[in-house]
Amino acid sequence: MKAVVSRFLALVVCGFCGAVLGLPVLHAQITATAPQSAPGEYSQRIDLSGGAFYSHFNPGPGTQIHAINLLGGEGSATLWLHPQWGVEASVREASGTMQIPSTQVNGVQIPTTAPMSEYLFLFGPGFRLYRRPKISLGMHTLVGAAYGSFSSGFPSGIQPQEVGIYNDKLAMGLAIGGIADYNLTPRWSVRFTADWQPTHYGFNFQNESADSVGLVYKFGSLPR
Repeated sequence: MKAVVSRFLALVVCGFCGAVLGLPVLHAQITATAPQSAPGEYSQRIDLSGGAFYSHFNPGPGTQIHAINLLGGEGSATLWLHPQWGVEASVREASGTMQIPSTQVNGVQIPTTAPMSEYLFLFGPGFRLYRRPKISLGMHTLVGAAYGSFSSGFPSGIQPQEVGIYNDKLAMGLAIGGIADYNLTPRWSVRFTADWQPTHYGFNFQNESADSVGLVYKFGSLPR
């Protein structure tokens, strides 16, 4: 009986101290044993991201055609079905200047430089493999379509393939790589992405590399 009374008095004193001093004593006792859920940074249903995009790409199969750097933008949306995995859709666009060997075709002088653009529309699963309040590390595997526009700088009637450049084409595209998010707030993050981005223009696979950096906005709520 004495032990019961002592415990009761201790609880009363703790409650009184919490009320007077603003200390969440009883609240801490209650929540300390509650099951832990995902940190607030990973409890949202949807990620929307956008930023600057870079890729390194060879616009032709010939040895005289050199790989070039492309710059553009990338946007993606991820629907999280679980704090650690979801489904991502990505749209990417990048442009650059091709270097073309000096030559003539049918008596027409081909310019030594010409613009090109590439557009990718990709879809697939994304994963968070490491989660902490400030940083997460993950990966995605995306598949879809790539459209290459190579002919806009060529004289009328001349096809890019006549000088070793791919013709305009809708081709298969992939992106497999890693993602790092640095969380600024529970809703805003800075995202870094590094991908192997193979495409299939002509009869060859192009071992394209791609990187992006941008911002992520998170909203909605995962079911508990």
